[in-house]
Amino acid sequence: MDHVFEDPSLLEEALTHTSFAYENGGAHNERLEFLGDAVLQVCATHVLFERFPMDREGTLSRYRARLVSTGHLASLARRWKLDEQVRLGKGEEQSGGRTKERLLAGVFEAVLGAIYLDSGPDAALRAVSNALEPDIDALPLIADARKSLHEWCQRTHGEPPQYRIAVESGPPHDRTFDVEAMCNGQVVGSGRGKSKRTASIAAAESAMVRMSTE
Repeated sequence: MDHVFEDPSLLEEALTHTSFAYENGGAHNERLEFLGDAVLQVCATHVLFERFPMDREGTLSRYRARLVSTGHLASLARRWKLDEQVRLGKGEEQSGGRTKERLLAGVFEAVLGAIYLDSGPDAALRAVSNALEPDIDALPLIADARKSLHEWCQRTHGEPPQYRIAVESGPPHDRTFDVEAMCNGQVVGSGRGKSKRTASIAAAESAMVRMSTE
């Protein structure tokens, strides 16, 4: 994160998890997280609108969904080292709070909200643009991830990918599926979803993102 806060108390609040505030008093970051979520949606939309002028609404929506997903926001929080800076209560610390994706995604959004309040929408847009830039080029690969993975496997190994259910959990009315995407007998990606289809899409996206960074 390159932003230098004019009001450091905003950053301190953004980095204060509710568990810390409950144990020690003072403000926590839930309100800033609420604001940051809206800031992120607008700024990510702006970045994609400018970067992909020929793509249709549906494609841009899929791009945005990927960029603002909990898992991706958690990775951005780690990139900004927010996992090291967030203030947690003792119980949350002991339960591995610094590794929880939902918690880290919330901290990232809270920091965006703090940047917006500290320096306005232009600063927030710069922060979002800089954060997303390393991942933008991979987006066309995951717009239709299963198709892209199919083409890659055919081109590289002469056979289509296979999808294998690794874990199926939860009650019958609320199942969760962990699916592995396999190519040439090797696991190339994994994903989780509430249906086999969404899990397989997540696995294909995982594979394509991994390939784009190798």
